[in-house]
Amino acid sequence: MRRLYYYSKSELSFKAIGGSRLSLAIVFVVLASSVVTMFCGYFGVDLFGLKSLRADSMSRENIVLKAQLTSLNRKLDDFQVVMKDLSKSDDQLRTSVNLPPIPTDMRKVAVGGVEVNRDYGVSSDANELIANATNTLNVLSREANLQGQSYTSILTKYQSNERLFEHIPAIDPIRSGVITDGFGMRFHPILRKRIMHEGIDIVADYGTPVYATGDGTVSYVGPRGGYGNALEIDHGFGYSTVYGHLSKPMVREGQKVRRGQVIALSGNSGLSTGPHLHYEVIRNGVHVDPTSYFFTGRDYNENGLYSELTKK
Repeated sequence: MRRLYYYSKSELSFKAIGGSRLSLAIVFVVLASSVVTMFCGYFGVDLFGLKSLRADSMSRENIVLKAQLTSLNRKLDDFQVVMKDLSKSDDQLRTSVNLPPIPTDMRKVAVGGVEVNRDYGVSSDANELIANATNTLNVLSREANLQGQSYTSILTKYQSNERLFEHIPAIDPIRSGVITDGFGMRFHPILRKRIMHEGIDIVADYGTPVYATGDGTVSYVGPRGGYGNALEIDHGFGYSTVYGHLSKPMVREGQKVRRGQVIALSGNSGLSTGPHLHYEVIRNGVHVDPTSYFFTGRDYNENGLYSELTKK
């Protein structure tokens, strides 16, 4: 172990420093260092150049952070362009499912304006970069929330439309039948006067299958005055259909039926001059022309339930 020595003038020789003297020397050095450090700190003297090193390090960090913030702002600007494109696609999707586009004014109100820049306690350049990124993120967040709500509405409407399309009375109730009397005012062959014909008459042989023209629930089966044996289906969504002059109903009240399902056989009951089917379409309580709802005119899609059932 190394030892420290001092020269003794009284004894004219070198003496080893003892434990107490060594301790005093160490204390002296520590105190002297502390005094020097305090002096430098008080008077701002950078004795070892530490402040310069620290400043250089912080300067490099600031350069890197500013570069990253600048890159982040560019990416956020790109996202805003994407969100604008999504809003255009959203308008097209809403129109395709029969929903009105979101008005521009409503989008602006939902998204909100640009916030006033806050002071983040950094340089003006860095403060501007942080403020721009924060404002853009807030706007994008509100835009994404509005877009998400719109997509939910579109999906709900699409699912509702799918059910609507299944329930609309869209096919001919008798395959290959001949329409002898159309919808509108006509001269009644039996009553001998002009009255409103609220449906169409389709000539068909006695006992010809009659098909449900859309999904729904049978709401009435039985005699109905001049209609003879009649049947009514509630299709929902404001639609109902009536089938008159039947020879034999094939369903019961309360029964759910699907488009293309046989619901009755045609006949000659009621006020009729011969075997035929009287068919009506009612929308929101108003009689409308049934032929305007035929899916593809007189020939229903060959891949549909209607043609499959009629081939059996």
